[in-house]
Amino acid sequence: MSKNAHWDTDKYLQKLTNISKVLNDIKLDIVSLQEIENDKVLKRLQDMSPMYKYRFFYKRPHSPIGLSLLSVYPIVSSKMLHLPPHRTKSRDIIKSTIQIDGKNLIIFSSHFRSKRAAESRRVSYAMTLMEEIKTLKETQDYIILGDLNSNYDEYRTIRANKRLNDTNGITGINHILNTIYKDKFVTKNSIQTARPYFQKLHYNTWLDIVKSQRYSYRFGKRAQTPDNILLPSSMFDNFDISYVDDSFSVFRPTYLVKDGKIDKRYSDHLPIFALFDTRKRYKKSTNKQNQNTIKYLYDIDVIEKPIWLHNITVIYKTTNGAIVQDKKGHAVYMYKCHDKLKLNHTYSLKVEQIKDYYGLLEITNISSIKHTRLSKTKVQAKYLNTVKHDIANKKYQNQVIDSISGIYKKKHLHYKHKGENRKIRLYYQDKTQKPQQGSHITLIGKRVAIYYGKTQIVIDKK
Repeated sequence: MSKNAHWDTDKYLQKLTNISKVLNDIKLDIVSLQEIENDKVLKRLQDMSPMYKYRFFYKRPHSPIGLSLLSVYPIVSSKMLHLPPHRTKSRDIIKSTIQIDGKNLIIFSSHFRSKRAAESRRVSYAMTLMEEIKTLKETQDYIILGDLNSNYDEYRTIRANKRLNDTNGITGINHILNTIYKDKFVTKNSIQTARPYFQKLHYNTWLDIVKSQRYSYRFGKRAQTPDNILLPSSMFDNFDISYVDDSFSVFRPTYLVKDGKIDKRYSDHLPIFALFDTRKRYKKSTNKQNQNTIKYLYDIDVIEKPIWLHNITVIYKTTNGAIVQDKKGHAVYMYKCHDKLKLNHTYSLKVEQIKDYYGLLEITNISSIKHTRLSKTKVQAKYLNTVKHDIANKKYQNQVIDSISGIYKKKHLHYKHKGENRKIRLYYQDKTQKPQQGSHITLIGKRVAIYYGKTQIVIDKK
């Protein structure tokens, strides 16, 4: 290419050096790479990372990029799962069998259609995958991985995206590849016990890490999980190859991520990885984290065993819900399961069920309520100080603010925080309470919520 082109030899060589550094630092036995231009490029990477004795590359005719595998272990066979030929921008799926200690592991490496296209295109990939997976024996070990261009919780957000949602809310990753079952995420426990005859379930390894760390890509300021590793029940059956519990992680050395920004000289995606073993048997790791806390509720997706919350105080209550807070100031919203709770009283209770309501954590079912005492502190003293704290920060969801003043304009409150101009969406459950445009208002004792990733203040009482 000429020096004036977007891509030149110097950039190409630097990119090879950068990717090779990551491969040598992360030290994985099997690597799936998307968006490789040709086999010569893969061969150069292989030469720069000599631990990989085996490689495989494929791309469609006339396609600018393809898919590839590098492996320490022999790649004994590979075939392509073909997408409809008329879809020129689609990429076929690699199905490779790798032999490890005499055992066969199948890798499905895929790069789903980007979100320039509607969800039906990604559903097409997922259906192609599932047709092949249904031909495998129940005990066959395999891994689905790659840039699926789908967040692990895609089903929660797609309904609000009219451009993407041409499938009535059905998603490839969640509904076709079955990472949810009966409207809940498939867990490591449920994948071993639930055996629906018509489905093969898959566990998404993103669930192994806390929600705040779930990202391998950023779109603007929004954390995204387009890269995924999905596992079948055979990876938890203590036979042949087993998943090493809680080993899923995102590779984030300081040279790849600085101040929350991904260095695109390496890639705009961060590497994700998981560990597997042919000798050790799958054994669920013992999580020493205190599970009987409000904070723990924010780190999980499904409650499989009831969780006790002790010494929590009701700091807010309306007809539809209540907010409870613990001694450390963590708060959570209870939706329509709060009738027996009184304002400013302290309780111990069991949480039976939680729900993610468009990004907002809610408790939807409780039991074993034990009244402790009437709180000695006034309820207002437990509200969030908006002078000290920036309520636009998502970590303050489900808090109750003391007071905030500003100008109401175009559904937002325009206010100042530490001298800076800010705005936050206001949601009025009773539309008749909306103030006039341009009016100065003060909000006292209102709750902070999240809706589709954006912070808002809910006005659900006068």
